[in-house]
Amino acid sequence: MTPAPVDDGLLGTATAALREVLDVPQVPPRANFFALGGNSLLAVRVAGRLSRALGRRVPATAVLDHPTAQELAGHLAATGPAAGPPAGPAPAPAAGRREDPGTAAGGPRRFPLSAAQRRVWLLHAVDADRLDHLVTASFDVTGDFDPALARAAWTRVVERHEALRVRLELPDGEGAEPVQVVEPGPLTGFGYLDVAPLPAEVGRRLLAERVRLLRGTPLPLDTGPLSRVVLVRTAVSRYRLELVVHHIVCDGWSLGILVADFLDAYRAAAAGAGGPADPGPRFSDHVRWEREEESARWPALAERVARRFADRPETLPLPEDPLPVDPHADGDDVVLPVPGALAGALARAGAETGHTRLTLGLAALGVLLHRISGAEDVLVAVPMAGRVRPEDERTVGLFVNTAVARVRLAGVRDVRELLARVRLEAAEALECQTYPFDRLVSLLGAARDGTRMPLARVSLAVQDFAGSPGPDPSLGFRWVEEDPAERQSKLDLAFGLSGGGAARPSLTVTYRPSLFRRPTVQAWAEQYLLALDRVTGAVTGGVA
Repeated sequence: MTPAPVDDGLLGTATAALREVLDVPQVPPRANFFALGGNSLLAVRVAGRLSRALGRRVPATAVLDHPTAQELAGHLAATGPAAGPPAGPAPAPAAGRREDPGTAAGGPRRFPLSAAQRRVWLLHAVDADRLDHLVTASFDVTGDFDPALARAAWTRVVERHEALRVRLELPDGEGAEPVQVVEPGPLTGFGYLDVAPLPAEVGRRLLAERVRLLRGTPLPLDTGPLSRVVLVRTAVSRYRLELVVHHIVCDGWSLGILVADFLDAYRAAAAGAGGPADPGPRFSDHVRWEREEESARWPALAERVARRFADRPETLPLPEDPLPVDPHADGDDVVLPVPGALAGALARAGAETGHTRLTLGLAALGVLLHRISGAEDVLVAVPMAGRVRPEDERTVGLFVNTAVARVRLAGVRDVRELLARVRLEAAEALECQTYPFDRLVSLLGAARDGTRMPLARVSLAVQDFAGSPGPDPSLGFRWVEEDPAERQSKLDLAFGLSGGGAARPSLTVTYRPSLFRRPTVQAWAEQYLLALDRVTGAVTGGVA
């Protein structure tokens, strides 16, 4: 059957967006998006570029449901100019950015909090000592690493990204809203400790204590700094580099930007390049867009989510084994590698069936939670990247928002029927990813508890973005990045599938030791991988 002709202009637009996001030299008209490495996160990025090019909003589901440039162009032609605001404002003119209201000439800039930041600020107000809002990274560095260059490089990173020069301020007056104050100069901390000359055991203890204090000391929102770096020389040509940033100005994606920019700044400092750092994209521009553009979509999204969750279950009856635990140490991780055969099946599933890792992961989690609780209607919190505009992809800040997916197993006859249901839920999560979680909680009248996330006890995060590629060998050093275990869990159970790009996939289950024993969570993690294998194999032919 000869495919219907498509508009050459739309085909070119679709091809260009796919080629840029997938980072491939060519995209044939009938090449499959998933076969070229596509996933749900990349679909959001393609949709953002199409929205910008066409001046109308293009949803990510358009890319997922029409996975070739030819099909996508045909869909864009059929849907035509859609009503509603576009995905974002036009880029700022080269002459300069529009300054934020209330900014004094030459003084600190002030702008409101985003919806996601406001939720973190409220939780911080309830418990300023909580540690689950600290975003951490740890690197074991080997080679010719210069502490002075490292300090200069981090200073340039802070100069580049306004989010790292922010502190929060609550103006006087009843009903006043908190604002972000961007200081013109660096607002950061960089500590250095040399334990190499000391006896080995003493050095190990000092390192452990310094890292413990760094990860266990809250960052003050009102005075800052909201980031800290500690570099410890542990031996000749051996270092430990530790980074902590407050979640209110940083998410997982931002952490990758900071690491990449640090390596670029280190290279520049080593080459003797001086002068101020080039300014990066501003998070304040995202906040302005959210308040002036994207929020216009929220009333319609509210109607959609209200219908989806009108008869939702009130709780998930997980089997608990309570134990007294310090609330600020109520978190631990179980980490398992994803077997190679399963990783391959997950990669094939998109090209063969159009199911993303999010869809497959949610279906498997629904199966597991049904087995351990008996529930047939399960709510799962799903962290979403929230970066729907191209200009947000290189901006440091808190973009991530929590969506909620509903997995219904009642009456399901087979895996394919379950996946069909879950695919619709995953699509809704993508479409509603900018709808603020706090608004969803208020809309549904869910009970709030400062110690637990409302609505859902369990979450699933699918990390489809690749991490930092690491130092280039020409810099003279290499490092091994470690993922520090959680000290305080936001949810009772948080499942995370990582392994974007070339990294080996792994499963991390973060849990509350006050509710569950480690062997139990270990068993659940193993059962989840089995369920994921069954679900994926049912649609790729690997399992009957």
